[in-house]
Amino acid sequence: MLAQRNGQARAALPSLQAYGPRTTAPLSLAQRRLWVVEQFAAPSGAYGMPLALRLEGELSVPLLEASLAQLIKRHDVLRTAYVADDDGDPLAVVSADVSLPLALLDLSALSPGEQEARVAEAIEHNARQPISLLQAPLLRGQVVRLGPQRHVLLFCMHHIISDGWSMSVLSNEVVEVYARLKAGIMQPLPALPLQYSDYAQWQQALEQAGVMREQATYWQRALAGHDGLLQLPADQLRKPQASHAGRDLHFSLPAALHEQLKGLSRTAGVTLYSTLLAAFQVMLHRLSGSHDVLVGADVAGRSQPQLEGLIGFFINVLPLRSRWQEQLSVREYLAQVQDTALSAFEYQELPFDQIVEAAATPRHKGANPLVQVLFVMNNLPVRHASMDAVRVEALPMGGGYSKFDMALFIDQEADQLHGTWQYASDLFQQERIELCVKGWMTILEQMVSDPDKRLREINMPITTAAIVAAPATPAAPAAPNKADKLGKFLKKSQSPTARPAVAVMRESLMVPGQAFPLLWEPTDPGLDLIQWIEHNRPLVEQKLGEHAGILFRGFALHDIHAFEAFAEAVQPGLYGQYGDLPKKEGGKNTYRSTPYPEKKMILFHNESAHQDRWPRKQLFFCEQPSPIGGATPVVDCRLMYQKLPSELRERFESKGLLYVRTFADKLDVSWQHFFKTEQRAQVEARCAAAGIQWTWLDNDELQIRTPCPAIITHPVTGQKSFFNQVQLHHIYCLDPDVRDDLLALFGEQRMPRHVYYGDGSPIEDEVMQQIGDLYEECAVRFDWRKGDVILLDNMLAAHARDPFEGPRKIVVAMGEMIERSALAALPDTQQRTLEKDEAGA
Repeated sequence: MLAQRNGQARAALPSLQAYGPRTTAPLSLAQRRLWVVEQFAAPSGAYGMPLALRLEGELSVPLLEASLAQLIKRHDVLRTAYVADDDGDPLAVVSADVSLPLALLDLSALSPGEQEARVAEAIEHNARQPISLLQAPLLRGQVVRLGPQRHVLLFCMHHIISDGWSMSVLSNEVVEVYARLKAGIMQPLPALPLQYSDYAQWQQALEQAGVMREQATYWQRALAGHDGLLQLPADQLRKPQASHAGRDLHFSLPAALHEQLKGLSRTAGVTLYSTLLAAFQVMLHRLSGSHDVLVGADVAGRSQPQLEGLIGFFINVLPLRSRWQEQLSVREYLAQVQDTALSAFEYQELPFDQIVEAAATPRHKGANPLVQVLFVMNNLPVRHASMDAVRVEALPMGGGYSKFDMALFIDQEADQLHGTWQYASDLFQQERIELCVKGWMTILEQMVSDPDKRLREINMPITTAAIVAAPATPAAPAAPNKADKLGKFLKKSQSPTARPAVAVMRESLMVPGQAFPLLWEPTDPGLDLIQWIEHNRPLVEQKLGEHAGILFRGFALHDIHAFEAFAEAVQPGLYGQYGDLPKKEGGKNTYRSTPYPEKKMILFHNESAHQDRWPRKQLFFCEQPSPIGGATPVVDCRLMYQKLPSELRERFESKGLLYVRTFADKLDVSWQHFFKTEQRAQVEARCAAAGIQWTWLDNDELQIRTPCPAIITHPVTGQKSFFNQVQLHHIYCLDPDVRDDLLALFGEQRMPRHVYYGDGSPIEDEVMQQIGDLYEECAVRFDWRKGDVILLDNMLAAHARDPFEGPRKIVVAMGEMIERSALAALPDTQQRTLEKDEAGA
């Protein structure tokens, strides 16, 4: 295990100890979880670990049984059953002597074609048959005879005593012991230094030493803010309870591509694993439309060398987080992916179910908690061996199960990579998975062809229509409910699921030839828009990133309640603590539009761009259009950035902005109202935390100076955007008579609001005129209709309000709050100015 990354001190791990023979033993943390799951699950083979070996050569079944007997004696876990004690808690009972007779299925009299069919049936039956936890061994075996020197050996172990690595240990040791017995060597293999129960005891020591608590803290930080669900477009709706029915799609990567990938990995300084994982994550970002993706990674769970030769349930799943940054190059993203993985692997002792608890993400009905997609690159200890004169070959397994929505397994063999794309057949059809394979391989090809390519330039050969034609249903959040006897081990989930709406959306551009904004209208007037949004949220995210704004027109949104439900579907968890707008009566997390004189225009701005946090998404709902005027003009801020003269654009990028606000008595809201406190110390603490300078003035007045960017790089799309509120703050934009009166009263240094370049120098009036002209040149206006909703990416689009006459009701909702600290650092010139000001204070 890697140690001391990022300079963080790690708690020392207790040493592993052998406790000797036992009749009862503790369960590991993973075993306890799986034992509880089995108490509630219907009998099935979902937790079986099947193995099929083709044997070519003269086989002695008695010697094979003797070999298995040695293994059962060697590994205590193969002689262990799992029962409930008098209190209903799980108990591991270790028997001294357990036998495993091998059933024999003789197919030697059948034709080769019939044999092939019957072997396939036997393999499937072996994988599907449940294994009882109550009777050791939790292992079964069968020999299928095809001819005198042709056999197939079938094994299946319960997952509670096994994992993929353990299956390799089992097959390797069977081969080795059989060869020894055939050679007349009766002496057993050397005794194991530890047993699985010693590992379970060691886990208890980890808990007592505070290691698990430390690791839980890491995972809580690493997963903070994630909603725990990756919504992929699918072909069937998610069922309230997953059946785990699955299928496998096998494929291989060309040898030439394999070599190119190894070369890219070497030059980028990363492992091949990281390169393959990075391409997989890029694909998931594109398919889901999400900029925050979790992928599960299998780890062997054998961080201590003494554990490598044991059979048991060691494997763990670690959620690896990828945040989409389109401006990164392939090389930069590869380094980021590897760094994330290495950090996670340092905290691999905490079992997955405790990682889920630490993350405290919402549970979703019918979906695995936290991780729905898995990526595995196998490094199992498989040795190419023979049992004396018997050649051994592992057969591919297709057990008909998938514990995840989808999982990609990669096996490296000589100069080729073989893949198995396992998928939940309740959700996906094979054609869709074939498209995923094609998309992943195409991403790999683009990565090796140009490692300096930006992520936003990577293309996928899957059209949006093909991917979203049959949308995936997001699982309903589940409410926890304790089971009576086993509640301390397992939480059950119960929640109703809504019946989805199925319809087609008509799409067009509001301005011909201009991407901003997009117009969506229903082809069916009875379309349930809210359910459509819930089922197509990845598409909405994708289109919003492309077009910056979407106008929804012609839907059955008749009142504030329908709008708020729609807004919540677009962005679960609307922001409800916005102090700059009055709350909408009858709404929970919605607001009335800005109370501003009807005959005055509210100039263009990005919501809260002058604050330390702002909403990424903003929705405007027309409850009542005004009879005259009252449009909400919108501007694509990417276009504004492009149209700014290059010299001015560079000036704004290098200097940034400095917003100055003076809270003067009776002229603006008081600082007490703005900061929601009467305590100066609390105000100072908040300002210091946000990087805001403050000065206390006479008459209990306050002036704050807030450094902000004028131009940002969008955190999802990677595009540059003119993101600010210069028009709302610069005194040039005031009516001339109002400006003159205020300057006469207060002087420029104590104006209620003003904005400067980030170095404190004035923004010239001619620059403000130029900006105003550009806003109008880029503005898109449309007449509101009752029931209209426009969804804006506030970081890509600015809005304003035209003067109006008569009644007008526009309702506002917002969500996905972004911290200014999450953006790139302030320009150097602006930072130096702030440091100089602070030094002189």
